[in-house]
Amino acid sequence: MSDIELPKIGKSLKWLGVALVILGIISIIAPVIAGKSVVILVGLTLLAAGIAQLVSGFRAEAWSEKVMPVLLGIVTTIAGLGVIGHPLLGLGFLTILLICFFIVEGVCKIIVSFNYRPAEGWFWLLLSGVLSLVLAWLIWSQWPMSGVWAVGVLVGVNLISTGMSLIVLVSSVRQLGEKVKQVRG
Repeated sequence: MSDIELPKIGKSLKWLGVALVILGIISIIAPVIAGKSVVILVGLTLLAAGIAQLVSGFRAEAWSEKVMPVLLGIVTTIAGLGVIGHPLLGLGFLTILLICFFIVEGVCKIIVSFNYRPAEGWFWLLLSGVLSLVLAWLIWSQWPMSGVWAVGVLVGVNLISTGMSLIVLVSSVRQLGEKVKQVRG
């Protein structure tokens, strides 16, 4: 990578990081809007997948090759339309999936942490697993109201952490570039 390309990429990544942090803050401030946006994207994805399955099923030559894709296409298309038509219901469903994910993730991290117990850092994996279970409990204990805020807040936190990571990465790459220039000097 030449010296000319690095600053252009660095500036782009820096501004992308700043934009993600801003979007993350907005998502946390307005979690319902952010959550609905995520649900609508999921609904559109389901709708597109359903239509693709239907087209695939209708293009198949043999009847036996048509049945499954057409049935799955119908179900997926209806699910996509349902999620788009009722985003709060879809948000509730995504929240339940998040709770299940955090429970499974927490239990798995705890089990794995004990397998690595003699190694340094095993405690942090254990703590991460416990925190996943606490997060699942917090979301569940506020159900159904957590369905309104959980997805938006979690998306916001993810956007902020990704944005900050990009900003730090750009800073690190710039510092490394300056050190390389000094060595070449």
